[in-house]
Parts: sequence; structure tokens; C-alpha cells
Amino acid sequence: MPKLVGVRERRHQPFYDTLIRVMASTAPTPTLTQTTKLFAAGTNMSNTEWTNMAATGQLPSDQTFVILAMRCFLWFRGTNAMLCYTLCVHQLYLQLFVGDKPIFLSPCWMFPQGGGIWGYDSSTPMMCNGEPTQQAILKFAKAIPIPARQHFYVEATFYDTSTLSLRTNYLNSSSSIGDREIKVLIDGINTRDVQ
Repeated sequence: MPKLVGVRERRHQPFYDTLIRVMASTAPTPTLTQTTKLFAAGTNMSNTEWTNMAATGQLPSDQTFVILAMRCFLWFRGTNAMLCYTLCVHQLYLQLFVGDKPIFLSPCWMFPQGGGIWGYDSSTPMMCNGEPTQQAILKFAKAIPIPARQHFYVEATFYDTSTLSLRTNYLNSSSSIGDREIKVLIDGINTRDVQ
């Protein structure tokens, strides 16, 4: 169906990409390196459980995006889950780039996920990165525009603490932890053609 010339629609739409998504007793493929570029590699494309990006490193066609917030979803279950939560917010750093320009850099604890499971059952407390409410997210002081055909990415870097390495000892291991997932979301207003 052809697009309607001169007509654009604006919608609130977060975009996400996944750093790791692996179940217990399984090593990730490929293994996590110290630094990974999210939204920029084509390995997760066309797999909605990993990303909702339709193109590598930029939005399709003449779409634009205004980033209003950024989040980091953490999910660990099984042995050493609490340790993985605490090491992740301590050792994982996220840096947003638009074009070749670094825009924002901070440790993971600055990017609460703003949603998720919360509460207690009879044996284990439920945990997430921050409080599970839409108010508990990192809202940027100034909107960050991504113009049409402009590439962008988030660089995820793990910095070990002395000999304690979340990436080596837990995330890349097939035996030290149960289920694990880390997603990064950029949240804002997407403008696209109407068809």
C-alpha cells in the first residue's frame, strides 16, 4: 500500500535490543565481550524476543525518533540471581550515541526499568532494576532527536571489580547461574509515514 504523501503519524513507541537472553545451564551464543554495540548489529533482527528494530542501526525509511527516556531491563532467576542483579548495576555501563557523537554515559543503576514483577512469594523475593512503576525511569532533561536516516546505538560495557567479573563468571557461564536476560530500551516519540 503506498504512503499518503505529506501525512505523518506520531506514536509513543519504545525500541529495544537485547544484550543477553539465555536459559539456565546454557552458555550464550555468542559469548558476551567486554563491549557490545546494541541497536547496531544485525544479529538480532527479525526476532522480536531479542529486538523490535526493523533495520540495523537506524529507523527504516524516513522515520524519526525523539528519545525521552532510557531504561535497562534486568531479569535473573536461579542460583546467584541477587548477586547478578547487584553486580550488573555496578559493573555494566551504558553509553548512548547518535551518529558518532556520545550523548549520555552512566552506570546501569541510572537506568531503572520502570516495570516488571515485584513482591514476595513464600520463598523468594521478586527483584528488578528499580521500582516497577512508569515514574521510576531515567527521563532525560532534554529530548534527544534522531533525524531520518541517522544511525544510533547504545554501547554496553562491563567493567570488572578486581577479580570479580559478572560477564566472565556468571553471564557467560553455563553452570553458575540460572535464567538471565538484559535488555536496553530507548523510549520516546516515533514519527512515521501513514499508509
